[in-house]
Amino acid sequence: MGGSVAARQKKSPHPYQLVEIKWLDAETEQGWEESKDHKDDLPEAITVGFLNKETDTYLTVASTIAGQHSNGRIKIPIGMVISRDIL
Repeated sequence: MGGSVAARQKKSPHPYQLVEIKWLDAETEQGWEESKDHKDDLPEAITVGFLNKETDTYLTVASTIAGQHSNGRIKIPIGMVISRDIL
C-alpha cells in the first residue's frame, strides 16, 4: 500500500491540483470486548480538496484556497493512501 501513488493527469486552472484521495482511516475503540469481536478492516475515507503539499511520508489536502494561502488542511500518511485522482 505504501510507496508512490499513481494519479490521472488533468489540466487545473487552480494554483493547486484539485484531488480526490481514497485512504484507510485509523480507528479507535473503547471499552472491554472479546478479542474475537474486533473488526478486521479499517474504514475507507474519501477526501476531496486542493493538494497543498506532498512529501515522502504524507499528502496535505486543503479544503479552501485563496491565492497562495490555504485553510482546512488534513495530512494523510502516504502509507494509508489507496488511490489519488486529479479532478
